Amino acid sequence: MEPSDPCAATKTEHRMIARWSARRQLVCVSMVLVVSMSLLVPWLTRTLGPLHGYLTCFAVYWLCFCLPAGWWFIRPGHSLKLFDLSVGKDRWVPWVIAAQIGIVALSTWIMVPNHIPAFVVPAAMAFGLVNGVLEEFFWRGAYLEQGRGDAAFQLLGVGLFTAWHVPLIFAHGITYPGGAGALVGGALGMGLFWSFIAARRKSIGWPVVSHVLTNMVAFIGFFALDGVRN
Repeated sequence: MEPSDPCAATKTEHRMIARWSARRQLVCVSMVLVVSMSLLVPWLTRTLGPLHGYLTCFAVYWLCFCLPAGWWFIRPGHSLKLFDLSVGKDRWVPWVIAAQIGIVALSTWIMVPNHIPAFVVPAAMAFGLVNGVLEEFFWRGAYLEQGRGDAAFQLLGVGLFTAWHVPLIFAHGITYPGGAGALVGGALGMGLFWSFIAARRKSIGWPVVSHVLTNMVAFIGFFALDGVRN
């Protein structure tokens, strides 16, 4: 029996240590986000007004957390592969996403006012595109990359993704279609759905499509209720 290679064992240990260190850093960044937004959302929506403060919160969220943290925790050169839209044997994925978007669209149609101002649809499409891409890049991309098949770690990411929506409840003067329960419950349900597809396909391509379209539809209701009033 040949003796084991101590160099190979040392390299493996170093990789494991580096992986756990990166995971801890990712969780810490996510927790800092939740705490920061707990302070910023109420303050900015009171200081700048409900709508302007709300949009400023998301600008901070995108530029200070989602984009830089996503790049940091995803291996260099690997980010584009995360957007793969192949389905392989999982041909059900586009159909399930189409059904999910249909349910969201029907719910929004029921809750929004009969008259939607002209600016609402393009505003919702732009906001949904940016938010959907950047949120999936960070919440699913980084956790998929660092999780490497660890379901528990990806579930932790879903929990923190849901937690970041809680501060949004305390936005001054902001009303959500369906209320706070729909906001947080929807984040949990959709986070589980998107994480499952990301883990299944080892890509965030289809979750990005679903998230963008979901946000576009949902923000039509949001801007129809809050954009006009504020």
